[in-house]
Amino acid sequence: MAPGAGVKPPVPRTRTGCLTCRQGKVKCDEEKPTCQRCRRLHFECMWAVPPPSPHPPGSVRVPRGGRIELADGGAVVQSCGPLKQPFVVEFPKADRASLPYLSHFITFCSRFLAYTNDGQGNPFQQELVPLAASSSALFHSMLAVAAGHMARLEPRHTLPAVQHYSTALRELNIALSEPTQLSSNSTLGACLLLCVYEISHSEKSLWLQHLRGARDLIMYRGGPRTSDFLCRFFSLLDISGSLSSGRGPLIQGNYWLEVGKLSSVSLNQSHLNWPYYDDGSVMVDTFHELMVYMANLSKLSALSMTKFGRHNPRLIRDKAMSIQQGLHQWWTSRPTELRDQSNDWRCQPRSKPLTEPELLEQESFSSIRSCKNACIIYLQHIIHPTGIQPQGSEVALAAESILDIARKTPEGFGLEMGLIWGMFMAGVAIFHDTEAEALIRRKLSSDASISIYHADRGLELLEILWERQHRLNLKLDWRELQNEMGVQVFLLA
Repeated sequence: MAPGAGVKPPVPRTRTGCLTCRQGKVKCDEEKPTCQRCRRLHFECMWAVPPPSPHPPGSVRVPRGGRIELADGGAVVQSCGPLKQPFVVEFPKADRASLPYLSHFITFCSRFLAYTNDGQGNPFQQELVPLAASSSALFHSMLAVAAGHMARLEPRHTLPAVQHYSTALRELNIALSEPTQLSSNSTLGACLLLCVYEISHSEKSLWLQHLRGARDLIMYRGGPRTSDFLCRFFSLLDISGSLSSGRGPLIQGNYWLEVGKLSSVSLNQSHLNWPYYDDGSVMVDTFHELMVYMANLSKLSALSMTKFGRHNPRLIRDKAMSIQQGLHQWWTSRPTELRDQSNDWRCQPRSKPLTEPELLEQESFSSIRSCKNACIIYLQHIIHPTGIQPQGSEVALAAESILDIARKTPEGFGLEMGLIWGMFMAGVAIFHDTEAEALIRRKLSSDASISIYHADRGLELLEILWERQHRLNLKLDWRELQNEMGVQVFLLA
């Protein structure tokens, strides 16, 4: 047989022919409105009605979570989280210049806003990003945070960051003038993201103004709700800021634990498994309970700096001792896998390697232990702000534990985010220890590309503190120095 004789060439299959030909499994010439085969056989030529394109030019298609790709003048984000079904969100006002920042926020920034490497099903990806499709304030707040973070490595992103920040401020003011927008998650989310922008990018202390604005919005909505991820996020920023800025929390009470009057089933908000690697909520529940002591310490520190506090040192000491006793009793009741975790847990022999969620959970346990030790240092500093702690004291042991945790924490994965406040307090506790200073300096000035938050202002404060202590051979109060500098340092706890 001659080459190719009796062999039909393959016919490319398409799904663009008329429905009549496709049902008969024959090739259609796709002539419209009636193809030649249907015309010849007097069949009714039926065509599928194409749905209107849901992605007009310039729009951005965003399934929940994942990576973003340019396509047809827009972008497509492939879902990476198994906890939710992907869906499409349009951003009609997005242009090509904003796509890298939108991508960076969704794929990176949202994973480090509240917890380290929170990459699966976190509510910033799942709930907040879709709201930005209809909220210019939230949309530009997201872009400002992303551009501001990228500017730390590439200064060319600084101008777009400032522009998006200014636009977000203008749009937020417009939203605040509309009563229907005051209770929306998009308005509250925009306010919180502008706070994050000021914390992570600006050298000013405007983060507190935005945080107060978020507080006002939460109270307008009826008060904080434990089922609301934005309220949880606010509480983290509030307590962290209160510890380092010399004030008490902006909302009274343990509102991150207490269920408000509006926290009912009717809100249709399910329990958040957040972050995804916190199996059984051991980490979140423990940290939220530790936040109670953090809040009490921040209020006591603020009181001790007032004229009343300075004239009543015994009262301050008694309150501190009460907090210390409660903290010690509470810590003994914590799960043993967290409380008794070894700093060498990464090197311990195991029958099988830890999975990624198990590994991240263990890292979060180390972070909580660092924060608990930071509370011990903070408490003693309120009582003896200029006292040098001897070797073997509770404060010295707490500082050494923090330094050991930091020393053994791998770099380059954003894990320093959970050690910022602990490292700062260890820096406050040490005196004439250049080796510890070098470690703290390295950890607090780690690669800014792997975390949203940084400790630039905190490290600047420590450098001045260490220099003066070396020069004067005196222990100084970092809070007095912060007031002298006229700044309100934010350190994520």
